[in-house]
Amino acid sequence: MTSAADSPDPATAPAGQDAPPKLEEGHRDYVAALARGLAVIQAFTDAMPEMTLSEVAQATGMTPASARRALLTLQALGYIGANGRRFVLLPKVLSLGAAFLSSMNLRDIVQPFLQEVAERFRDSVSFAVLDGDSVVYLAHVPSQRRIAFRASVGYRLPVHCTSLGLALLAHATKPQQKKVLDRAPFQKFTPMTLSDADSLRAALARTLEQGYAIQNGQLELGVLSIAVPVRDPQRRVIAAINCSTETERASPEELVATRLPALREAAAAIEDAIRRAPALAHSITAAY
Repeated sequence: MTSAADSPDPATAPAGQDAPPKLEEGHRDYVAALARGLAVIQAFTDAMPEMTLSEVAQATGMTPASARRALLTLQALGYIGANGRRFVLLPKVLSLGAAFLSSMNLRDIVQPFLQEVAERFRDSVSFAVLDGDSVVYLAHVPSQRRIAFRASVGYRLPVHCTSLGLALLAHATKPQQKKVLDRAPFQKFTPMTLSDADSLRAALARTLEQGYAIQNGQLELGVLSIAVPVRDPQRRVIAAINCSTETERASPEELVATRLPALREAAAAIEDAIRRAPALAHSITAAY
């Protein structure tokens, strides 16, 4: 993502035209009602699966009147239901994410290569992109082990304690890195978590030097992972893939010796698939 934020990719814009400008709130073309509706959908979490009107308003920063209009509109469209005075998401919300997964053809572009690595090492293998100070999983092949942080498509994890996050943030623009580093100190999930800006900055430098990222017990004790970047045809880092396993099954040195070559082969295969079907790269770079 080294240059996606600096200049529009011509391939994402109609011939002879510049890419459309990114709007900010208050712009005449900015549809505030649409933004509020999406904010309401995103306000529901595993900790708050059902919310009253006042809770939605508090979670989104809206006035109760605005939150009510957004909720009732989403209810009329079938995205939100009501359980007495509490609102809850309905399965139709899944159609929003399904449209992305289907249109990007992730099953053919990414999944086979993740599956091959997962079957070879019996690790969980993931493909993720950077979104602010989080990584978002777009494809995932699980292992059978029991861990606290069980990833799935759409799952979000912090960049500072994941190998995927380190691999992505190391190749991000300086402004993107600064936004994340300025949020330190970061949440500590274990005693090994990189919680201060200097530690994270040093880890990013190592990642760039090595060409891969490793985390060992930073998200969950006893779990380690290794990640490598995935690049678009312009050589911009747009995603990362990783293997995750337990310390009782492999050491960091063994990950480098065994998983790293396999991940690099998978990354190269995914990059080749993206060259033949560039919509996925366009979708990711358009966000920056």
